[in-house]
Amino acid sequence: MGVFIPGDKLSHLKEYKYKSDDRSLLTKFILKKFWVKFECIFPLWMAPNMVTLSGLFFIIGAVLLVFYYDPHLNQPSPWWTYLVYAAAMFFYQTFDACDGIHARKTGQSGPLGELFDHCIDAINTTLSVIVFGSVYQLGWGWKLWLAQFATLCNFYLSTWEEFHTHQLYLSYFSGPVEGIWLLIFFYCLTAYLGAETWSSEAFVLDLSAIDLSSEFPVSMTDTSFAGGAVMLIYNIYSAWSNAMDYHKTQAGKFEASKGLLPFFVFYASNFALLLLEPTIIQKMGFAVVITIGSTIAFAVGRIIIAHLTKQSFPLINAPMFIPLIQYGLINVLTKVYGLSFDLVIGPIVWCGLGLALGLHAWFVVDIVYDITSYLDIWALTIKHKKVE
Repeated sequence: MGVFIPGDKLSHLKEYKYKSDDRSLLTKFILKKFWVKFECIFPLWMAPNMVTLSGLFFIIGAVLLVFYYDPHLNQPSPWWTYLVYAAAMFFYQTFDACDGIHARKTGQSGPLGELFDHCIDAINTTLSVIVFGSVYQLGWGWKLWLAQFATLCNFYLSTWEEFHTHQLYLSYFSGPVEGIWLLIFFYCLTAYLGAETWSSEAFVLDLSAIDLSSEFPVSMTDTSFAGGAVMLIYNIYSAWSNAMDYHKTQAGKFEASKGLLPFFVFYASNFALLLLEPTIIQKMGFAVVITIGSTIAFAVGRIIIAHLTKQSFPLINAPMFIPLIQYGLINVLTKVYGLSFDLVIGPIVWCGLGLALGLHAWFVVDIVYDITSYLDIWALTIKHKKVE
């Protein structure tokens, strides 16, 4: 198809070489040994990409459970559901870690595997935020929007960092490893103590010294958000430092920095849309979350493709214009044509979601077709078995 990978760039796929720098102590001393043993459950005829995809089904199952018991993300669920959510996170991480081990064992390591892994991770990131929102009873509002922003910011910067350094860095405390285990712990704790724990008061701040209320209650959710913010800032700084250290000249650093603009400009436009039209996040939070998630998944996928095929960094991504288009349509239809706001807002928001999903699906189909055709491989089954 050649839309996202020009024909003259396909040859770079054969130059692919996976590089990573995993500094996680938890991985080094505990998880790595477990993953090597666990990988043995996968038969040699099973494609590594199918291992990756199978892991996502655990998260999808958890999200479906959320929709059944807590569709508004603001009510406690049966205690056992939180154990299911913890198990889903555990198995997702395990399958995600084992796909690379399985790929090397079956001789299927390649660029499609790295791309597939990132695409699945991009989808999981948003779906996991929905589960998180249910456990902490955030609702489909600003708190969930902020949680998704923090998670996607970490993911985008990690991909941006890999594009410039040509290897995947995982810090001593990273989201894919320690972050997931923290969630597993909190979900198990929720099953034991109850979801009401997170809305309870953790402590009270005395702000009288700055002429504010002398008693400012801080909930357990607020405390968790603060801890997550510290972790996010650490990982953002780590990604920024690694990318800046790789580029020795000021021109190189400046050029690399431009790659952060698409993410933050998109989020700024989305924030402005929701601020100017609060009805959207109040009544259609699900559409907002999935639209954002699909948009960033599209952008991250293009970064990985650019990295694998040695293209320039993709600064322009069509789905990122959706908030601006939606705001323009709202104003044109209501102020120029005089249509009712309540009449147009739903179709505009849901069409934006459909457009984001459609563009992402088009991207995935296009690049999978191009890569599998050029490398003479299959995506979800093994075409050429490893020769001993």
